[in-house]
Amino acid sequence: MLEKNYGNMTRHALVWLGWIGITQTMVFVTRGDFYLLQSLVFFIPSIAWFYFCSFVLFKNFFANKKARITNLLLLIVFIPVFHFARYVLNLLFGNEVTVSFFSDREQIGLSLAYQMQYTIFALGYCYFIYSLERQKRIQELELNNRQLEIQQLHTEYNFLKAQVNPHFLYNTLNTLFSHAQYYSDELANNILKLSEIMRYSIEGLDKDNGMVNLKNEIHHLQNLIDIHQLRFSNELQIDFTVTGPVGDFAIPPLVFITFVENALKYGELKNSSHPLVIRLDASQDRVRFYCRNKKKKNVIEKSSGIGIQNVLKRLDVSYKGKYEVTTNNEEEFYTLELILYV
Repeated sequence: MLEKNYGNMTRHALVWLGWIGITQTMVFVTRGDFYLLQSLVFFIPSIAWFYFCSFVLFKNFFANKKARITNLLLLIVFIPVFHFARYVLNLLFGNEVTVSFFSDREQIGLSLAYQMQYTIFALGYCYFIYSLERQKRIQELELNNRQLEIQQLHTEYNFLKAQVNPHFLYNTLNTLFSHAQYYSDELANNILKLSEIMRYSIEGLDKDNGMVNLKNEIHHLQNLIDIHQLRFSNELQIDFTVTGPVGDFAIPPLVFITFVENALKYGELKNSSHPLVIRLDASQDRVRFYCRNKKKKNVIEKSSGIGIQNVLKRLDVSYKGKYEVTTNNEEEFYTLELILYV
C-alpha cells in the first residue's frame, strides 16, 4: 500500500515538474526572462486548487445529480477565496508586476480564467479516476457473475446426478458385463460401452476446469450410437463423419452427445433415403458440429428442451461470445449446427 502511494506521489510530482518546466520555457522564449520565486508563488496556489477540487469539491461529482449541484455551488464560493489567497502570497513574495496582475480588473479576469483552467484539469482527472474505478467494478461484477454461473452449473449437474445413484448403476453394469460375457460378446461389449458412458457422465464435470478432450467426447458419442444400433438390430441409418485434428481441442463434456441423443429420440432413423447425418470437423481455430435428422411423426413425448438449454448454459460459461448455434426446425427435418471458436 505504501509503495503504491509513493508511486502515485512520484508520478504526480513528475507531471507537475514537466508542466511547470514547459510553461516557463515558453515564457522564457517569448519574454526572455525567468523568475523562479515568482513562478512558484504563482503555481503553488494553482496546484493546491487542483488538489482541493480533485479530492474535495469533485470527489463525488460523477456519483449522483445532487452531488454535482452541491459541488458547483461550493465551486462558486471557493473560487474567490483561492484567488484572494494567491493575491496575499504575491503581496508577500511577488513583485510589482505580479501584484498588479491581481489588482487590475482586466488582470483579475485573466487570473480567474487561469484558475478555471486548473478547475477543468481537476474535473478531467476526477472523471478519469471515476472511469477507472467504474470499469474495475464492472470487471469484478462480471467475474462474480461468472463464478456464480459456474457454481450454479455444478449445483444443477450434481442435482441431476443425485436423482439416481450413478455409482450404483455403474457397478451394476460392470456386474452385468461379467455375466454377459458367457452368453454374448455383442451384449457384453455394449454393456461395457454403456458403463463407459455412465462413468464419462459422472466424471465429466468433476475435473478441475470442467473440460474434456474432444477425442473422448467422440469416443463416447460412438458408444452411444452403437448401443442404439443394438436396440434396433442395426437398422438405424446413421452417417457419422469426423475430420480434422480433434485431439487438439478441449470442450465441456456431453455437449455433442446431448444433441445426438435428442436426434436419436425424436428422429425417424430407419429411412435409408434420409439418414441421421452427423458431421464433426476440427480446423485450426474452430470446431464445427452439424446434425440433421428427419423428424419422427406422432411423437408421444414432446421435447422439453431442458437438455439443450443446459448445454447452452455450459457453453456460455466456457465459450461466452465465442460460439454460434444455428437451428432450423422445418416441417419434416430438424437441423442443428454448432461452431466453437478456439
